[in-house]
Amino acid sequence: MSARRGRTGAWAGLLLLMVSLAMGASAKGASPIAVPAGVPAKLRPLIAARMHVSRGHRPVWVSRFNIETRNGYDIAVVGVRGVVAIEVEKSGGQSGGRASRRGAMTAYVAHGTATTHRIKASFGDFGAISVRFRPSGRVIKSRKGRGCRGPDRYTSRPGVFVGRIRFTGEDHYVQVRAKRVKGRIRRPVRLRCAALPRPAASSSRTVKDSPFASMDVLEAGQRGPLAATELIAVRFGKRLLCFASTEESLGSLAKVRYGFVVAPARGFTENEALTAAKLKPPWPFAGTGKYAASPEGIRSWAGTLRASFPGAPGLPLTGAEFRVRLDAGF
Repeated sequence: MSARRGRTGAWAGLLLLMVSLAMGASAKGASPIAVPAGVPAKLRPLIAARMHVSRGHRPVWVSRFNIETRNGYDIAVVGVRGVVAIEVEKSGGQSGGRASRRGAMTAYVAHGTATTHRIKASFGDFGAISVRFRPSGRVIKSRKGRGCRGPDRYTSRPGVFVGRIRFTGEDHYVQVRAKRVKGRIRRPVRLRCAALPRPAASSSRTVKDSPFASMDVLEAGQRGPLAATELIAVRFGKRLLCFASTEESLGSLAKVRYGFVVAPARGFTENEALTAAKLKPPWPFAGTGKYAASPEGIRSWAGTLRASFPGAPGLPLTGAEFRVRLDAGF
């Protein structure tokens, strides 16, 4: 197992707002959520709303380090304002320097110590992290953004996190044991600029497709006291975006999963009367979801559609408990 440099991948940031599900307190503004970089630019506001991304926040430091594993998972440990997350990602790879158009991630989120010098948190049976940051090298500043509200550039400080890192996923699908990894601290977590500075690796590209009004959208979801699942499929032009998320409370720990794919539009079809539709997206999804609406207005969402998340392969995305809605553009 070796440490690696933090990269701009499909999951470029911390998914921490969902911690309120497990901890019974609002985290609004405390921890921003980054939309997966592979989501097309035109659809990022739509997915940001589903991920409860908070626009209002004060500039803070984010501490982060990444660890490579031998079984194809990328692991990141991120700390912001007293909240620590272990993110386990499985991506579809990158091509030509562009962000992956598919990926799946599970984030384990807990309260702890997260400062510019230390990350410490307990994740129950999954493990614990207790490390201190030792800066090394020079401070790195990005190019300035334009039309910014607040800071206009990122400031990063590379270094080494030293201490104890212990994590074991469900059914031992991934395991980490480390005492020293390279990482960085960065300020702010997110810029609010009209024109953002371009990062070292391109995170997304502009999409030239039809406007929002021409999009066909299918939404399905179910929510209980301690867990929730949501699915959204958007057909825009000749492409399809399928995005699924789950949230689960484990007492003092929150578990959040996301999966998405951008694929050909043929994976999402419906009839002209909008009484029937089928959704069959590729990995990290499998199977088929079937929508039906009766003349009486009764809607159903059935089939074999499922998603494969780290630690949760084959999670069902259909069933009688799901509420579903189908809208067509014009």
